[in-house]
Amino acid sequence: MKKSLCWAALAVLLSLSANSPQVVAQGQPGGAQPVAGPRLALIDVTHIFKNHIRFKGMIGDMKDDVKKAENWVKGERIAIGKLAERLQEFNQGTPDYKALEEEVARRQADLSVKVQLQRNEFLQREAKIYYNVYQEIWQATDYFSRQHNIDMVLRFNGGQVDPAKPDEVLSDINKQVVWHNRGLDITDAILTELNRTAINPGAADRRGTAAPRQTVPFGNKR
Repeated sequence: MKKSLCWAALAVLLSLSANSPQVVAQGQPGGAQPVAGPRLALIDVTHIFKNHIRFKGMIGDMKDDVKKAENWVKGERIAIGKLAERLQEFNQGTPDYKALEEEVARRQADLSVKVQLQRNEFLQREAKIYYNVYQEIWQATDYFSRQHNIDMVLRFNGGQVDPAKPDEVLSDINKQVVWHNRGLDITDAILTELNRTAINPGAADRRGTAAPRQTVPFGNKR
């Protein structure tokens, strides 16, 4: 009895094996190899902005100009304040009082307009700096990617998180890239190239149009 049960079980297994689909043969006709996915790389744009030599220089120059403008505004406000104090020297409603009152009002209005115009100028200047530097980052990334046969570069944040700062913790939790092979990070390579061309602008001109795509190793460990 036991012998017949064993033979019956073996027959069922053989039957299942014979009827099971051939995954490799059917999934890959003719034994073809699976198609390789696109070559990806990662870049920490925030890190590049923080360490871009020329960008830091331009932002530093703008901050100096902002400080000078702030000092000028403070001086102008002090001058207007002193002028307003002189109103006490005249009787309200007299021609001298009205003339001085009008001058104070005019200078206050002029200062308000100048402050707004200066603020807009600084905002536009800052935006232009960021835009131009980002274009440089894009161009350097484009050239590097073509040289190293990279199909797509994704942005990520590789900075350290301060557990004591809730905003940083939340941002880290919500980041798109949870883990990556450090060899995919091309940030240092791009930053080195950008700073090299910042010191020697002619290097960027010599880079010119990207050379034909080549299959070479890429990526630097940070």
